[in-house]
Amino acid sequence: MNKFLNLILGTTDVPTYLAGLLFALIGLAFYYKGKIAKRDKTSSNTPYHFSFAFFTQDNLVEIVFSVLAIFLALRFSVEYFGVDITMFYSLGIGWTLPKVISLMYSIQNKARE
Repeated sequence: MNKFLNLILGTTDVPTYLAGLLFALIGLAFYYKGKIAKRDKTSSNTPYHFSFAFFTQDNLVEIVFSVLAIFLALRFSVEYFGVDITMFYSLGIGWTLPKVISLMYSIQNKARE
């Protein structure tokens, strides 16, 4: 079981990894709070008053892939970036990674046009 955890989590111990994941999820919540604040309330495609059910349904794929990307960024932080997991690093990953992914998709879509 220890070997499996080492393969999944790398050299980071479980408590540090889970704390980093928690801070990354807090960062992700900040990102989506900003996204919610900028939404167009007058659009016919969205409800005027905030609906958590609508938000979840409308962004489910993005949320799932953001969480997976956060997991990968934390897992490979030492091997790829040379950075140990810190809570500040984790918060930054959670807050900025969805925007970076969105930017990459927009660049890819422009290249296909």
